[in-house]
Amino acid sequence: MNYNLIEELIKSVREETYYLEFQEAYVTLMKNKEVSSLMQTYERLNEELTERERFGAYIDNTQLKNDILKIRKELVHIPDFQDYQEKLSILNKELDALSEIIFHNISEELEIGRMGKIYARHRRKV
Repeated sequence: MNYNLIEELIKSVREETYYLEFQEAYVTLMKNKEVSSLMQTYERLNEELTERERFGAYIDNTQLKNDILKIRKELVHIPDFQDYQEKLSILNKELDALSEIIFHNISEELEIGRMGKIYARHRRKV
């Protein structure tokens, strides 16, 4: 495998407008103290929920889920967060398109998923 080509591809992606705009939106977002605080709380609560869900039905997570939803609703009304989400969506679409080009026709048994992850198909053509 030619790793130099991969390095060139990575460098090229990092020079693309969609990547640079995403980076800029991320930096702007992280400078916003309100958003930064909300995101930290959101991540902490999500981690707590994940930990609690390991115990299944034994713990009522309703309040925790409501708190997470409340934070998510607050975030989506913040312009910096909206811009970040838009730029992230564009970046993901471009990376998905790139993955499709790279992995196209490698195997009929492989299917490209979100962010270039490759999943084996569970059904076979007859």
